[in-house]
Amino acid sequence: MIQRNIPPKFQTLGLTKQWVITSKTVIEEVNGSEDIMPVKFSFTQFADLAEYMDDRSKSVDVLGVVISSLAKKTITKNSKQSNVQKFVLLNEECEMSQTVLLSLWDDFLNNEGQVLLNNMQSYPVIIGRRLKVTNYNGVALSTWFDSALLVDPPIQEARQLKNWAMRNAKLIAEIIDAKSYIKYNPALCFKPDQKTTLICNVIPSQKTAWVKAKLSFDHIFQKYWYMSCAKCCRATAADYGIEFTCNSCKEKGPAMPRCRFDVDLSDDSGVIPASIFGDLAENILTFTALEAMDHFNQNLELPLDFVHARLKTKTFLVHIKPVQTQLADARQRYTILYCSEVEPEFGHAQLTGEPESVSVSAHQQTENEHLLMTGDGGSGSKVRLRLSQKFDEAETVDSNDFKSSDANSKKKAKLG
Repeated sequence: MIQRNIPPKFQTLGLTKQWVITSKTVIEEVNGSEDIMPVKFSFTQFADLAEYMDDRSKSVDVLGVVISSLAKKTITKNSKQSNVQKFVLLNEECEMSQTVLLSLWDDFLNNEGQVLLNNMQSYPVIIGRRLKVTNYNGVALSTWFDSALLVDPPIQEARQLKNWAMRNAKLIAEIIDAKSYIKYNPALCFKPDQKTTLICNVIPSQKTAWVKAKLSFDHIFQKYWYMSCAKCCRATAADYGIEFTCNSCKEKGPAMPRCRFDVDLSDDSGVIPASIFGDLAENILTFTALEAMDHFNQNLELPLDFVHARLKTKTFLVHIKPVQTQLADARQRYTILYCSEVEPEFGHAQLTGEPESVSVSAHQQTENEHLLMTGDGGSGSKVRLRLSQKFDEAETVDSNDFKSSDANSKKKAKLG
């Protein structure tokens, strides 16, 4: 083989040299009975992946056992079609089992992906080299142009992990059955010393952001639920309990209500609108989606006075992401990925390294003053219809969380 310098624009992780196989290179097949490969890898723990998220200059090496896969999809980007399929990686870290999704694209899917699919029942272990960390469901992995995958490599760590998987077949079956890996995993994203950004400094170009904020929605007239596929949570026009085949996940199952509503996130620097879904939404609302649906169908308001009063005294650590669909007034909307209550003494958001005096643009200043303006009698925020009179959930949902339904639900008049 010939050793050559790697052009600077193709260098990753400080690698400056490459070996090139030529027509004169001698290649011999390795004896299949060969024992442990004499090589040492340095793997990134699943719990540390968030440090590398959405950074094109950084990649990671991981070790994991493949326990399941999601449906193969065809994506069109820049007029070019690509095939992608997500595989579920499991590892044992600190006596805890952690899962993360790994997306295999195109050639990786056609080659190593097929090997994994053919051997899924035997718990194949892989080493993924130079993988990218993305923000899908909080933290996920993806192949890149210079990634490499080794399936069942003959190293001690891989054999130990496979043996652990075989001993814990019951645990793995429970993980697969629960499908918790398709949900946001705060254990991989949240850090005890999580840094936050002031709301006035949150910009739509950020993939995600952490803020410490108040939640309020007492001024927003809304429905608090939508009908969804029980498997993938996408919106559907099917009636409650009716079996149907989902256009998104292609699975057959009953239509179920799912909690969803809009809130305002605010701190001392500004206000942004956001939507919250699922269990997170039910925890804030203190009602289930089914209870919210029953009240709506009976034309009754949810008794939320206690909830609104309680929220005025609490501050939350919130993980948000921007969505493509803007509000009618052209302001950027966000989806809440995760939120948890923080202690009162930590209620003010301050990003490490930010000056205490934050300069706010004239546009942001005007918008904040508009959002926080008080009534003539000095009361709280003026009532604003966040949904811009579009009460039908199918017209207001986040396109990244579920596809719009064609249903045109009958709008309920607010009781007065």
